[in-house]
Amino acid sequence: MIGVIVFAIILFINGDIDAAATQKDYVKAEELVTVVALFRHGDRAPKVEIPAMKYSRTSYWPMGLGELIPLGIQREYKLGQWLRKRYNCLLSPIYSKSELYVRSTDKDRALMSAYACLAGLYPPQGLQVWNDQLAWQPIPVHTIPREIDDVIVEKRTCPKYSALLNDTINSDFFISVNEENAEFYKNMSEWTKLDVKDVEDIKLIKSTLTSMKNYNTSYLPHWEKFVDYNLLEYLTGLMYKRYTTTLTMKRLMAGPFFHYLFDHMDSSMSSNQSSSVPKMLMISAHGTSLSIILNSMGVFDGYLPDFASTILWELKKMASGQLFVHTYFKSDNNLKKLAIRGCEFNCTYENFKSAMRNITVDIDTWKEECYGVINK
Repeated sequence: MIGVIVFAIILFINGDIDAAATQKDYVKAEELVTVVALFRHGDRAPKVEIPAMKYSRTSYWPMGLGELIPLGIQREYKLGQWLRKRYNCLLSPIYSKSELYVRSTDKDRALMSAYACLAGLYPPQGLQVWNDQLAWQPIPVHTIPREIDDVIVEKRTCPKYSALLNDTINSDFFISVNEENAEFYKNMSEWTKLDVKDVEDIKLIKSTLTSMKNYNTSYLPHWEKFVDYNLLEYLTGLMYKRYTTTLTMKRLMAGPFFHYLFDHMDSSMSSNQSSSVPKMLMISAHGTSLSIILNSMGVFDGYLPDFASTILWELKKMASGQLFVHTYFKSDNNLKKLAIRGCEFNCTYENFKSAMRNITVDIDTWKEECYGVINK
């Protein structure tokens, strides 16, 4: 793990590492109570081999299928630099566990992304410099096996959710989508030698083509130039929306995360200087994770969040003493304000909690709902 990060720093530290922060990228220290950042891992290799796509084979990806590629490490490093510029008022330049807590899903690409991001956020200074030739220091990242993760629950077994997802897959809407795009599916089947019948198959093809583009464009198959990318992205977006089609599906996929978010913010409001509540939480996760959270807030635009994209929740205390939550979505150099369903961008903390009340659920209640009577 350390070797990978060392490689990243040596490769990119003298390169184009300007995070391009503008004045709008900074926040006022006197307003900010805490920040929670949920971000997608960096660019990766294809996750599986596709029969007719020669360069999807494991032998062409020395880092291994599904693992971070150098560009992915660089993106996460730049994200860390951007976070440093934006939250320099909140986080001291010297790392302290009292200020920051980082967790990641238990997947290599997510863990490595967290370490690369932290390298950009906390270049060692003063007593934390342990090697004059290396602008990096070890910072802890906490994880838990995905099948028992109590925050990012998308890989946990939940019979009720599985039944609801199956209903959605076989709904009139998705049957119609697949029928309307039968010709496109036929072409993709001929080109890839996969049996393309559903948007899930399209998602796999889109993912593999993106990995090839980001690593080595010569890996792209000859038929790639004939692909309708607008349709490919639209169908992929439908696949990600499908995970949280109904309110109950949102609750079962996103509920524990929002419970974690609000528990942290509640604790932050009652904390003091000697408190152990960190000023910032960072969670390294996946495109599925971000799309689930965005759709649960009613702000998913139908496009899979790009690598290293980040959702930011800033809890602020105004001069009047009132608390507000400002939610942002960051992708590359774009920082977009989000107005969640049921609240404006300038959303009071209580209104934000109220807007998400029907979705928020603690993990014990989640287990009861998952294994209870399956109803819609």
